[in-house]
Amino acid sequence: MKFLQAQGHFGVLDGQKIRFEDGLNVLYLPNEGGKTTLCNFLRVMLYGLNTSRRDGKNQLSDKTKYRPADGNPMSGILELEWKGRRIIISRQTGKGTAPMQEFSAHYADTGEECAELTAKDCGRILTGVSEEGYQSSALIDGQDQALSAGELGDRMLALSTTGDSAMMYSNAVAQLDHWRNALRGTGNRGRYAQVEADIAQLTQSIGRLDDLSEQIQNYEAQVPEAEQRIAEAEAEHQQATEDFTLLFVAKRESAEREERQSRERLAQLKAELPPFGVLADAERATAQFTEAQEAYDAAKAELDDVTTNYQKWKDDIDQTEDDYSNSSRSRSDIHIRGWSMILAVVLGVLAVVSLLQIIPFGPLTPYMPYLFSVCAVIALIVTFVGSTESLDSPPMDFDEERVKLERRRQSAISREAQTAEHLEKMRESFREQMQRIAPELPAEDDARALEHMKMLDEKKRVYLARKREHDDLAEHYLNILDTTGPQGEARMHMNETKSAVDEARQACNTLHESIAACRGKAEEIGKREELCTLRERLEEEKESILWQLDAIRLAKESLVRANAELTGRVSPQINKLAQEYMKTLTADRYTAMQLYTNFEATCRRDNSAVEMDKLRLSTGTRDQLYLALRLAVCKVLLDNQDESVPIVLDDPFVNYDDQRAACGMKLLREIARERQVILLTCRRP
Repeated sequence: MKFLQAQGHFGVLDGQKIRFEDGLNVLYLPNEGGKTTLCNFLRVMLYGLNTSRRDGKNQLSDKTKYRPADGNPMSGILELEWKGRRIIISRQTGKGTAPMQEFSAHYADTGEECAELTAKDCGRILTGVSEEGYQSSALIDGQDQALSAGELGDRMLALSTTGDSAMMYSNAVAQLDHWRNALRGTGNRGRYAQVEADIAQLTQSIGRLDDLSEQIQNYEAQVPEAEQRIAEAEAEHQQATEDFTLLFVAKRESAEREERQSRERLAQLKAELPPFGVLADAERATAQFTEAQEAYDAAKAELDDVTTNYQKWKDDIDQTEDDYSNSSRSRSDIHIRGWSMILAVVLGVLAVVSLLQIIPFGPLTPYMPYLFSVCAVIALIVTFVGSTESLDSPPMDFDEERVKLERRRQSAISREAQTAEHLEKMRESFREQMQRIAPELPAEDDARALEHMKMLDEKKRVYLARKREHDDLAEHYLNILDTTGPQGEARMHMNETKSAVDEARQACNTLHESIAACRGKAEEIGKREELCTLRERLEEEKESILWQLDAIRLAKESLVRANAELTGRVSPQINKLAQEYMKTLTADRYTAMQLYTNFEATCRRDNSAVEMDKLRLSTGTRDQLYLALRLAVCKVLLDNQDESVPIVLDDPFVNYDDQRAACGMKLLREIARERQVILLTCRRP
């Protein structure tokens, strides 16, 4: 097979015809000139456009990525030669259909339809491989040079077996390991361990059910005896009650009559009242509503008072401040202390006398004038201490008083608003409660509702008074039973028999409660038949899992053997051909190459014994090694078909220097002697 001509509206392709010749075709296109677009156009013409694929976060679908830049509907025509005849393949976008979904293939010489080629199988029939296999072999992308050896090996192995790189040996082995891990797992996480744990739990549950069934049978066997004891105790108590009643018929009947009449009156009064819980809620709501109303009235009165007198009080403060400002300052009187004045005069006289030595003071006479003078000065100072000029104190702090007045007004306004809001909430609660006890009353008539509550309160008061009277009658009746009788023997005997009845009933109730508890636990566990059935199914599943694990083990062993056999068959052919290609690409620098069973490739120089793996090779040499392997794979795997498949290379020499590029062109010219080679590149030699 070989391509002859292509024309399409696909991405940057604007309908221009592109012709291909035999042998090597070199198309020089600049970057962003449509090299990758042309490669994908050829692929889509052969295999169709997958319209079900959606745009991803990191990658666009083909229908979005290659939407025609010229605005025309996506379409294309590919003319090729196959089995010696020219065939024209067309994929068009019809009205209201997805892009490139109308397919046709006909012979160019006669115009008749080529029935062998269909929209779905056209590429597989022409190339012999699936779309994945074609992309991994005959389409070589220069940006795809850095595939790992493991991925390269998977691709070559898959292409060598099915022609489809989606079916990889490593994927199959990984899937088998995944299935085995899902069944066996590690620890208690596998299905097998889970099934074993479920079987153990079911066995434990069945044993627990058996124990509970045995306990229930034991308790049920004791019930008839307990019921017999109740019957005997009740008969004895009934006889003791009859004996006691016969002794005090008159007193008891009279007290019972009064108690019964009181109970009937009490029931009649209670019938006129709503349920106590509802009435209590209504009373609480009424009290809260009344309290809120009173608080609001007080706050409203305070606000009215403050609002009315605010200006007057403010004017009073202003007037007082003006009066104080206009008043003159006053000087305080000079305060003279009489006693200290007299003392100062006496001390002064003594100083003069001592100075004149009129009165002798012995050895101290020379010092006495000074001592009396100092004391006289001190007394004189004390006489006038506190006599200073001062101003009259203001009657108040005028600014503070204004702030207090304003604060009082704001407080009154805030209190009135808060009490109004609280009153509204209490009113709503009050009306809600009133609708529960008196729905016939108008919802907005609070006055009638309050009157109704007063009436109910009065009825409740009467009811409670009657209830206290009834309690007194009941207590009187009980006192008759407790205090009368011949020495209390009949009463004591009746009480003893009543206690015996209660004890017998309690013992019987305990048995029934134990039975009910055991049955409840049994119901929580489940039915024994269902648990046994489930355990049997799990046992069968356990056996099935063991069988599946054996099957997975055998499948993996077979797959490993098949892989070893296949790689041993294909690897030598690829190794030999890739070695020749590598020798040409490196200008006889690397003449030896080895491709191992795991498709890990090494190469060696002619004059060296050191094998260079991918980690030791330069980036350019690794690209040459990868290209040699891809070309060898294409030759070995695709030439098994009736016809050769064209090789399309998208800038394979993007990382090559001029010398490597020249060697690469030399190799492509040699390959082009046997098959059509289309090279798309942005660099000229």
